Amino acid sequence: MSKKVLLFGLLCLFCTANVFAGNPVSVKSGSISVLKTPSKALLEVDYSAAKVGKETLDEYLKRRGDDFVRDWPRDKETAIQYFKARFDKKSKGMKLTTDESSASYKIVIRVKNLDMGNASGIFTPFASAKAGGVIMTGTIDIIDLATNKVVCVLNVDEVKGEGFVSETVRLGMMYNELATMICKLK
Repeated sequence: MSKKVLLFGLLCLFCTANVFAGNPVSVKSGSISVLKTPSKALLEVDYSAAKVGKETLDEYLKRRGDDFVRDWPRDKETAIQYFKARFDKKSKGMKLTTDESSASYKIVIRVKNLDMGNASGIFTPFASAKAGGVIMTGTIDIIDLATNKVVCVLNVDEVKGEGFVSETVRLGMMYNELATMICKLK
């Protein structure tokens, strides 16, 4: 078998796997129709139960150094801007707002596990564009602010962003992908 035939076969296999890969975001309870209806929502990201490997997020940041602890508030806000921009661009119904008086809902992203990825994936010649990207597992609650009841819960099962040198950008790219996956739900 020639190398070209083998390479072509492997390429087809990888393409087929990507075609059949499902959406890593699914409806756990409630109705996704809440996202399809024109409305405004506040956004919150809850890292209180987040683990990075076997460490809590705080342990991870402290192990990385004082500059990681110091920069985390700014870095997490920068990263979530990727979600906000992508969600508002792709969503045909609900849009995000910071104005509490105009919001009918609150979206709470509850991060359970983070694999922070690495920069080396982008330097590997045959690696995919997503090599080295941040991977997140958790849930998303959509809360009706009028009743304070959760109307929809989404399960997030290993959403992966693209690799990049900056950990903040890698986290942002994961949030960009998360917003895309949410907007693709039917």
